[in-house]
Amino acid sequence: MKYSIKIEKGECWWGGAVSDGAKMPLTGGGSYELDAVVNRTYNQVNLLFTSSHGRYVYAEGGGVVRTGGGILTIDETEGKIEAGERYPSLKAAYLAAAERFFARENPVPEIACAAPQYCTWMDMLRGVTQDKVIAYAESIAEKNMPAGVLIIDDGWMRDYGDWRFKEEAFPDPKAMIGRLHALGFKVIMWLCPFVNRTAEDFSFLEERGALVKNAAGETAIRTWWSAESAVLDGTSPAAFGWLGEKLGFLMREYGVDGFKLDAGDAMYYERDDVTYAPTTPNGQSALWAEFARRYEYAELRACVGKGGAAIIQRLSDKKSRWGGKNGLNTLVPNMIQAGLCGYAYCCPDMIGGGNEADVCGGVFVKDEELFARSCECAALMPMMQFSHAIWNRGGMLGDIAVKFAALHHSFAPYLKGLAEHCAKTFEPMLRNMEYEFPHRGYEKIKDQFMLGDRYLVAPVLKKGARTRKVILPEGSDWLYVPENKLYAAGKAEVPAPLDVLPYFERIEK
Repeated sequence: MKYSIKIEKGECWWGGAVSDGAKMPLTGGGSYELDAVVNRTYNQVNLLFTSSHGRYVYAEGGGVVRTGGGILTIDETEGKIEAGERYPSLKAAYLAAAERFFARENPVPEIACAAPQYCTWMDMLRGVTQDKVIAYAESIAEKNMPAGVLIIDDGWMRDYGDWRFKEEAFPDPKAMIGRLHALGFKVIMWLCPFVNRTAEDFSFLEERGALVKNAAGETAIRTWWSAESAVLDGTSPAAFGWLGEKLGFLMREYGVDGFKLDAGDAMYYERDDVTYAPTTPNGQSALWAEFARRYEYAELRACVGKGGAAIIQRLSDKKSRWGGKNGLNTLVPNMIQAGLCGYAYCCPDMIGGGNEADVCGGVFVKDEELFARSCECAALMPMMQFSHAIWNRGGMLGDIAVKFAALHHSFAPYLKGLAEHCAKTFEPMLRNMEYEFPHRGYEKIKDQFMLGDRYLVAPVLKKGARTRKVILPEGSDWLYVPENKLYAAGKAEVPAPLDVLPYFERIEK
């Protein structure tokens, strides 16, 4: 199907690919293209587009989105396309579309938002061990940082597709998880839908039709970032039946609380794959998300559709840099985009970046200012996730980690209320200025945001900056919380030393 709509003068649109948030809004004067027939963006896609003029367009599954010549076109879609208009604002259009196309669910578990998350990846990569994990968790407790979800990342298992603890690295996983629980953590394990030929159950899965076949009818072997592996076929009952049994054993035997379901990207499937039941690459990605919904604690990085689903979504691995395509500068616009795509329960990746190449190259350990500002930027987002144990560095950076983990935790009641409100209304937890204050010329502001309707957050995103310019909307006064100082509406420049996150509480007149 194909649908075209004329972009009106002054109209701005958001939606589509979460990783394209920095390219938003789309306007009549620019050009843009997103080929999501197969989602290759390495993050979430939902073809819901909403505008500052109170209009929306929604396309099921994938498709090709283009703007040019003042026209927004959605083409080559897998399913229906619907549009709505004459709503009074971006917010009203989004909520109308969400009410029509999303399914209402309970919110994610309270601890996911209320306390920081911690992931072993940046400190340990694939060298994770039982002793290292316990030491990591105990160092958090020693700093009196809030215990939250603790993710044991890649490297804990025997092989890709053999989801048993590696005995030499984890001699007593039940005791380890018991210790983590005693410290207050929920423990989730990393996994992916790939199966190596060397995995114990490879032949078992192949014989039962649980693996994707290529066009020639042979088991497909796909190259991904860590290996060349077969891929589970989400349409086959044998595939997720087998995986569900393996993960169920981890939960029953060891006390594992949930799973970080990595990969699931449509790009690792082909349109001519032979599968148990007909589907598309995007369909396989959607099935991976459906599998994730079995678990109370589940995190995804790749997803197609599923707007409104009560699944923790994470921004793709960020580079340890200030600018560029995937740096600190993209966190706010991509988080705004996630909310407007229906992924309200979103985590802004790991503090300081989560890119493996930066770890191996030593880039991420050098710029302490970047780590400090990244920590502050995440502190008043719906979730924050530490990985590198910067609280152990000492000095100002260590103090900043402890301070902003505490700040995030202090917002637990507010974040819990936002998550519950989102579950009832689909309203994003993190919102852009146009969403909350329509028709005031705020459409192109993408370096400050609203957390709910009460807090305006303006993180410092430029190296060396020690002040922050902000725009404070009319109709309210604004309390600059770091100084407990009241500001009138309008433009302001506030002090922002290295250990300060500029944020304001809205004070109704």
